[in-house]
Amino acid sequence: MPKAVPSDLKELVSRLPQPMHQLLGRPATTLVLPDNLVCFQRRAADDLNKPRRGRALHHRFVLIFALRTTVTVCVDDRNLRLREGEGLLVFPFQFHHYTEAERASLSWLFVTFELADAEALSGLRYRPFPLTPALRSLAAELVAAYEEERAADLPVLLLALLLARLRRLRVSAHAAPAAAAPVPGLLMRVNQLVQRGGEMPGLKDLAKSLGISPSHLRARFRASCGVSIGRHLRRLRLEQACGLLRLGPQRVSEIAEHCGFSSIHAFSRAFRAAYGVSPLGYRHSGGKASPRVRRIRSSATP
Repeated sequence: MPKAVPSDLKELVSRLPQPMHQLLGRPATTLVLPDNLVCFQRRAADDLNKPRRGRALHHRFVLIFALRTTVTVCVDDRNLRLREGEGLLVFPFQFHHYTEAERASLSWLFVTFELADAEALSGLRYRPFPLTPALRSLAAELVAAYEEERAADLPVLLLALLLARLRRLRVSAHAAPAAAAPVPGLLMRVNQLVQRGGEMPGLKDLAKSLGISPSHLRARFRASCGVSIGRHLRRLRLEQACGLLRLGPQRVSEIAEHCGFSSIHAFSRAFRAAYGVSPLGYRHSGGKASPRVRRIRSSATP
């Protein structure tokens, strides 16, 4: 953990050295600022999965401050119990949804943003962090600036400072192994191509769009992400199918074709294996997987 910083300015000033050269200071580093910042709150557990129920997938970072009430955040294939007084950073193109709230009422702060340098935050992937007094103070300043100075740079600068504090906190408290997080570049590019709309692209289409051969794409994806690209694409197809089953009026056969399955039978087998219910059963249950499957997933290692 970082050392406690005295709050008294006089004490801090007394520690400063006398510089040998007053005109030679510390050089500035390249600073990548967050952009397109949005702050909002959730007060009820039923509102957490809005604007649409089920697992969300988008290109933005989602910074969560659980100020009151513990809830499980399901990120990709991991169930993370986010306790009251903790925070979590969800990365771009990570599936996530919320379940098992301790209470119906809650107070959660959400800050969503875009950032060109995702690698700088990789140590925070899948890692809840404590809301220290310093982080709470910065978050309060950020929310106040966001409300009062919507067109100014101050909210962006405060968020950049908050993220810098988070990087220091996580590196000091829980250093992640070098191979724990996938290299985000290839994963993001694949997910961006998948999310463009229309029918789900196949491996050859993805490889062509990326300018490499299918075999090279398979090897690079497994090396950087720790899973085969075929398995990742199946998960994306099934997640897309879940959204269409919950929200759309299409027939199951149309959804199977739209999501790239060779037949409705292949789609039904894959869907039941993943969620423990048939596609129609999932639709009629309001988008709920089998409890047995949820228990298996919560205890499995991704």
